[in-house]
Amino acid sequence: MFAPGRHDAIMRELELRGSLEITPFAAKLGASTMTLRRDLAELEAKGLLVRVHGGAVSRAVAAQRERSADGRGAARRPVATIGMITPSASYYYPEVIRGARDAARELNCRIVLGTTNYSEREELRQAQRLLAGGVDALMITPSRIRIEGTELHELLVDAPVPVVVVERAVDERTGGRLECVRSDHAYGAELAVRHLAELGHERIALAARESPTTPWLVDGFERATARLGDDPVLHRTLPSPDAGDDRSVEAVGAFLDECLAGGYTAALILSDVDAVAFTDLAAERGVRVPEDFAVVAYDDEIAALAQVPLTAVAPPKRDLGYAALRLCLDRIKQSDASGRAVTRTAMLPELIERDSTRPRP
Repeated sequence: MFAPGRHDAIMRELELRGSLEITPFAAKLGASTMTLRRDLAELEAKGLLVRVHGGAVSRAVAAQRERSADGRGAARRPVATIGMITPSASYYYPEVIRGARDAARELNCRIVLGTTNYSEREELRQAQRLLAGGVDALMITPSRIRIEGTELHELLVDAPVPVVVVERAVDERTGGRLECVRSDHAYGAELAVRHLAELGHERIALAARESPTTPWLVDGFERATARLGDDPVLHRTLPSPDAGDDRSVEAVGAFLDECLAGGYTAALILSDVDAVAFTDLAAERGVRVPEDFAVVAYDDEIAALAQVPLTAVAPPKRDLGYAALRLCLDRIKQSDASGRAVTRTAMLPELIERDSTRPRP
């Protein structure tokens, strides 16, 4: 990409996000970090942005930050305090949290974070605690894909502040004015199958770890493989074992055996951990990836670090957190909830091509 194109991309990003970080944005443009630093310096010299440590912000954001400090440099009181509850802070959700944090920084909001380790009792307790503590809005990712009929669902529907459910769907019949921002995982599965089919694979299998994502993944996978006429469909559920438990690796090995015995030449695997294990087991058995077998991971947390870097479907994790927090603040500003439409947004994952897929000979 030439300099004018990079400059346009930079200004679009700042107009949309308010800020950018050099390293990930350079990778997105396919440019070096040194090149991007020179671009930012040129645009700053023209008065179009303000460089900050590690990146740049729009002039509007820079002005807002200047206004947010008094003469002693003390931060201005946040315009809102938003509670955020996630099942984990170690896999998948760090990027969601980062997106919310970036939006909060730009909008001068405070986030109060709680994690639940996928405990339904803990997520209810934390939601009760945050609402009782007076947060202005609540972002929450329940451990279950559906919460209808639970005490948590009743609490959220009746909450006196805006509630945005993140990475889960809301039932249109019982969700009341609950809003949601989630990934369209069914589309993500279809994206993977379409990619593999375009490379010449006619028999594609699915292995998915037990998770709230899995039902959507299965739905999209079955729709996509039905269009290919792939019958019967090989779909296996992988366990989510405790630390030190070998069941997951054993299940991945059994899935590999089924694929080879059934004439399958490609697989979509949730999660990255299992996709990496599958690739390693295949290599031990003399099965070459991608020459003999193609692999697409789902999540794109560690897929690029595999011995054979894995093509992966990447849900828009950072954008989920960013959009959910902005939606919270929009609803805080709109005190009359009856005067606006309920928002339930599905964001599209993208496919990142790496070395584990290539056209069949």
